Amino acid sequence: MTDAPAALWAETDLGAIRHNLRQLAGAVPGGPGRVMGVVKADAYGHGAVPVARVLVEEGAEVLAVAKLPEAAELRRSGVEARVLVLAAPLPEFLPAYERLGLEAVVSSAEVARAVIEAAPGVAAHVKVDTGMHRLGLAPADAPAAVRQLQAAGVTVAALWTHLATADAARPGFVLEQVRRFDAVVRDLGDEAPPLVHLANGPAHVRLPPLTSRPALVRLGGVLYGLASDRAMAGAMTGLRPALRLVARVVHLQTVDRGESVSYGQTWTAERPTRIATLAIGYADGLPRALSNRGEVGIGGARYPIVGRVCMDMTMVSLGAPGGAPVGVGDEAVVFGPGGPSAEDAARAAGTISYELATQIGARVPRRVLAEGG
Repeated sequence: MTDAPAALWAETDLGAIRHNLRQLAGAVPGGPGRVMGVVKADAYGHGAVPVARVLVEEGAEVLAVAKLPEAAELRRSGVEARVLVLAAPLPEFLPAYERLGLEAVVSSAEVARAVIEAAPGVAAHVKVDTGMHRLGLAPADAPAAVRQLQAAGVTVAALWTHLATADAARPGFVLEQVRRFDAVVRDLGDEAPPLVHLANGPAHVRLPPLTSRPALVRLGGVLYGLASDRAMAGAMTGLRPALRLVARVVHLQTVDRGESVSYGQTWTAERPTRIATLAIGYADGLPRALSNRGEVGIGGARYPIVGRVCMDMTMVSLGAPGGAPVGVGDEAVVFGPGGPSAEDAARAAGTISYELATQIGARVPRRVLAEGG
């Protein structure tokens, strides 16, 4: 955050996040108390600390981050809620987990032994690899790890897995993953942990309940009104986007027919054209892939990006001189309310909205709308 004047900023609407959590939690057995609010990657680019405070105020039982420094930042900022670190911990990190009161993912027999030896006071979430093949114990090995931890006096808070296709157009593999997970739960019997968590945001909004056991629901991108796949869009009715990326117009000029704009002469005017230069470039998180493909919103109208996106500036075509009523200082919405949606911008760039939101540059000032919901 900075008090210096800025011609570019990212704006988080906490009221939208509060609204989204209330709507999503309404369909969770147990309500917000059975929600794990995922605030990794600076809350998907929205600001981890202010978002975490809203989620805790609304009753979310657990927060989740990807990396240990993210959890440490929450603790330094006074967030005292339960925090799960989703990464596989290196053994030398575990004393910090215990010191900060964090919960750890046990993703292998080696991690289970390290927790027992270095941080037996840490609550463990044992992860089962049911087919994502990223982290986790094989289903055949998970029961032994749970029993080993319990025998050593380690609290096993939950058993969990991650679904590979919940946001896909055909999420059929989810059923196979659930089958493999249920086999582990049956094997454990009365020794099974008190909670499981299988459903991420896409599974929660698109699929029927995946388990009858007491479960946490991990809500990430959907909390922020972001869709991870085109197949998700229709399932997110009523959720509000919580992020806007805004740049101001810093220069206006008219280029003649035959004149080019930006590096490489990749765009040439076919007629006299009014060009607006915006105070944003790829160093700020605007994908270079949007060169000659993206658009922005100015004054309720859409204007195409022309020429290559530069490191610090981007040009848009306003059409014929004397047409668009755009002036220096006007706001151009790169994505979010008033401009293209994050999903539309991401699709034009050949990526997903999560990447667009999380890659906003460190030099972009942040503004938080602290609406009370």
